[in-house]
Amino acid sequence: MATGLSRSKPLWFGVLAAPILWAVQLGINYQWEEFLACSPSNTTHPGYVFGIDVRTWVVIVNVVVTVGTLAALATSIRCWRRTSVVPVGGSGIRTTEHRRDTAHWMALAGIANSVLFLLFIVAGFGPAVILRPCQSPL
Repeated sequence: MATGLSRSKPLWFGVLAAPILWAVQLGINYQWEEFLACSPSNTTHPGYVFGIDVRTWVVIVNVVVTVGTLAALATSIRCWRRTSVVPVGGSGIRTTEHRRDTAHWMALAGIANSVLFLLFIVAGFGPAVILRPCQSPL
């Protein structure tokens, strides 16, 4: 990680994983409810996909996405700590000051992204717990 800190895969994972996982969560959970479980063509077992309640599928997807976002948060925190200012004579990362600052900023952005999107992802558990499957608004 000494050369090209701002091009490091862990830094980019920390910055991009949470928003991408949130978009995947929205897309998959919408497909479960709208097109697979509750479509008018599903007349035999409405609210079920492959014999499992659609709410269970939503919770499974949400748990997987939450774990991925927590991994991105942990990776960002690790990168942020590694790129922090090193005391004189310390055994820090040997790189130019600009690259260290860029990597430090990216790690901080990854922490902020992960925390923000983790809130959105956790809020996705609410409808699966509160609403009945195939409940129409009217």
